[in-house]
Amino acid sequence: MREEFRLLTRDEIDQLISQGCRSTNWNEVWVAHDFDPQTIVAASFEGEVYIGSLSSAEGEGKKPAISHATIVNTQIGPDCQIRNVHGRIENIALGQGVRIENIGSLICSGRTSFGNGVKVAVINEGGGRELPITTGTTSQLAYLFTLYRHRPLLIKQLSRIFDEQVDDLAADRGSIGDSTTILNCPWLENISTGNNVEISGADRLVNGTIEAHSHIGDGVIANDFIVLAGAELDSGAIIEKSLVGEGCRIGKQFSAENSTFFANCEGFHSEACSVFAGPYTVTHHRSTLLIAGLFSFFNAGSATNQSNHMYKLGPVHQGILERGCKTGSGSYLLWPARAGAFSAIRGKHYSNFDTSDFPFSYIDIDKGKSTLIPGMNFLTVGILRDSQKWHKRDRRLEGHKQDLINFEVLSPYTAQKMLRGQQIMTELYDSSPKTQESIIYQGIHIRRLLLKTCRRYYQMALDIYWGEILLRRLERWNQNENPSEIFLEPEPQGEAGTGEWVDIAGMLVRQSRLERLIKAIEAQELDYIFAVNHGLLQCYNAYSIDEWNWFLATQEELTGNQLTLENVLMMLGKWKTASKKYYNLVRNDARKEFEGPVRTGFGIDGNSDKDFAAVRGDFEHNDFVQWVTRQADLLDERCQKAINQLQIG
Repeated sequence: MREEFRLLTRDEIDQLISQGCRSTNWNEVWVAHDFDPQTIVAASFEGEVYIGSLSSAEGEGKKPAISHATIVNTQIGPDCQIRNVHGRIENIALGQGVRIENIGSLICSGRTSFGNGVKVAVINEGGGRELPITTGTTSQLAYLFTLYRHRPLLIKQLSRIFDEQVDDLAADRGSIGDSTTILNCPWLENISTGNNVEISGADRLVNGTIEAHSHIGDGVIANDFIVLAGAELDSGAIIEKSLVGEGCRIGKQFSAENSTFFANCEGFHSEACSVFAGPYTVTHHRSTLLIAGLFSFFNAGSATNQSNHMYKLGPVHQGILERGCKTGSGSYLLWPARAGAFSAIRGKHYSNFDTSDFPFSYIDIDKGKSTLIPGMNFLTVGILRDSQKWHKRDRRLEGHKQDLINFEVLSPYTAQKMLRGQQIMTELYDSSPKTQESIIYQGIHIRRLLLKTCRRYYQMALDIYWGEILLRRLERWNQNENPSEIFLEPEPQGEAGTGEWVDIAGMLVRQSRLERLIKAIEAQELDYIFAVNHGLLQCYNAYSIDEWNWFLATQEELTGNQLTLENVLMMLGKWKTASKKYYNLVRNDARKEFEGPVRTGFGIDGNSDKDFAAVRGDFEHNDFVQWVTRQADLLDERCQKAINQLQIG
């Protein structure tokens, strides 16, 4: 490195001293070959300091590049600006174009891994699932490490892999990336940043890594943390032993301890403790506490709360809300509990239930008892609207998308649960007396008369899903191919059979494929973190192939026969009928937002209809309603086009 620098001349030293500079040893101050002493005023240097090429301070209105700062054992990159450092900058490597103004101290106090390797007690506050956070910790890797503790060899190998990454990232000197700005911060210790990071007004940052293009704003306090690319912490957020993932937004006095927030999560006003927040977990309201739970694609209503403490052996209980759940205002859940995917939860629940085989459900309270209406939530406008918005709200930077996310609402994962839910409802209906009003299943009450009705809700969703799979298949159809070649044959390199699918923190995958990956990790065939994440990426990329093969096997299991062209035509007809009914139900659900009591409070002095229309618009011209209408209008055309293609083939 020294060949890029030179020692100061005697004249340069004299000029620096005349400009209020000092050094404990000028022979340890190295400068770029084009160094101009006018660029530094009132600065102190201790230990070895390397100063890159600085912009000239000549000319009216120009400020010195370095002024009023104490710099210790630090490397300063080209075009840096350092002004008004009230403490010191010590043991830091500054990249090109870094700007530091009006701070207390920026120091590295010894060999450190900058937050990498900090163990976070996610999901279970009582311990047992501690996760070492690193810049390579994806939501999928975190899921395996925290929830596969029944595989001790896997945990042993992953622990070794994490330890090796932590060792690789450890250093004696902090690193501030190119074009990073640090303004108005009293204390920064053992911090490493990527390029183009903005830190402005943070109160205290200790032992952490902040990746590229992230923003840390006013009043933020963070200790033992990782902030991944493109994330934002602002407005008095308090972060302790936590990971903030790509594209996340945390602020407005939000506090988090022992928690992880993966891609595109949002946390404002509320509190999180021992939370594994998978992608798109959102909490915006005061008096909301998320604690000791696993969430993803989750929206917490105001004053949502959970309890993990029964005042016996401590806060050792945990809960799971599968992907897409929502809680209503004031909802309460007593852990342990588990809610099926895309369920809406209202009321205060004091029983421990498991509805994982009943996705798209309403979970409510009736006369103090937890009740379930399976499948009802599938028919609401909210599910369809959510499925559209998640894609649009992906704030991750291109090239930085570490977490692997399947956005699908209807998938093998939810379909297998609906199939199982149908079977359970049939068995419960057949085995219970006709006079029995409700049935208790895994801690929750289901009205017996709803069992047949709700089974039909699932069938509607399945008919829509089967048809969409076939239509997507037709999109890649070549007229030179026989239809049987694209409809009846499994995909090569896919997983055969009707095995289980799992959702590992946002990624949907065949359990058999995931099992092969786990065995490869256990056998040390994947022996470093990027290799494991690449293996997970291969699982992710196999989704569409595995989905098709699973569909073929499932249809054969359901019908007892291989898929035929006649069956394909029949399923397309069912798809059209079910889809028409579905879009009509969604439109009717959306219409509720424009009728009846929702107009209360409009037209305070009369003309409520005109006031409502001026503020909310009308039903027929609502953007989302129009989109739903267009999809419904295309059903006949899509179905007929598919039939024509098959008949031509």
